[in-house]
Amino acid sequence: MKRKKKLSFSKGLTTIEGSWKFNDNVALNFDEHVNQSIPHYKDIQKYVCSLSEWFLKENSTIYDLGCSTGETIKMLSNLSVSNKVKMIGIDSNKQMIKIAKSKLILQKKLLKRQKDDLIKKQIEFQCKDLLKINNFQKSNLFISILLFPFLNYEERKKILNKVYQALEFGGALICVDKVRAKRSEFEDIFNQVYFDFKIKKKLSSNQILSKSRSLRSSMHLFNQDEINDLFHKNKFNKTEVFFRWFNFI
Repeated sequence: MKRKKKLSFSKGLTTIEGSWKFNDNVALNFDEHVNQSIPHYKDIQKYVCSLSEWFLKENSTIYDLGCSTGETIKMLSNLSVSNKVKMIGIDSNKQMIKIAKSKLILQKKLLKRQKDDLIKKQIEFQCKDLLKINNFQKSNLFISILLFPFLNYEERKKILNKVYQALEFGGALICVDKVRAKRSEFEDIFNQVYFDFKIKKKLSSNQILSKSRSLRSSMHLFNQDEINDLFHKNKFNKTEVFFRWFNFI
């Protein structure tokens, strides 16, 4: 039986061909890798945080689904909003959660030295499989940055249904997704523009190809019409696009 090849696609990151997973190796290098691989990643986080201010109310709860190393919650916690806000980050990878918790500890120490009352915010990170969570606490806001590309159609339906059931009136889901173009010729163009971006970020052609091969069985992409239809089927009738860079939306 032919053994699968080990692939390298970024500094410090390797995986087995056709089997991309958010394992400990990915977690340890995640922040560097995601900024090297996702266009405008830091800007996207800033935009999400800016939009969040319209939904952060006193005694409200915020969920970051697929929170990875907690960088988005760290940015959210610096917003000048009421201290009576609970932030919950959930990720299935233990190493990601460990890193997120360590960032929180360092942040609290810094804030304590500065005598900043933002330290009073209630923040927690949970290592859980989102698909196995029966329900969420009532919440004003859910955030999801590039979680959905790793969920198939049925898994997306399950998550969206549970999010909708937990949302308070006037609450929101802010999500960032990767989509397919509606026409094949545009998909080819967009993918090559994306490869050009990665090359400019000093990734080699072999690394780019290796990452693409590792994602073959892990990534599930849909076009924008299919995604909107899925939102509407789960009662999210008011939707709007706030950012787009080719296939990232």
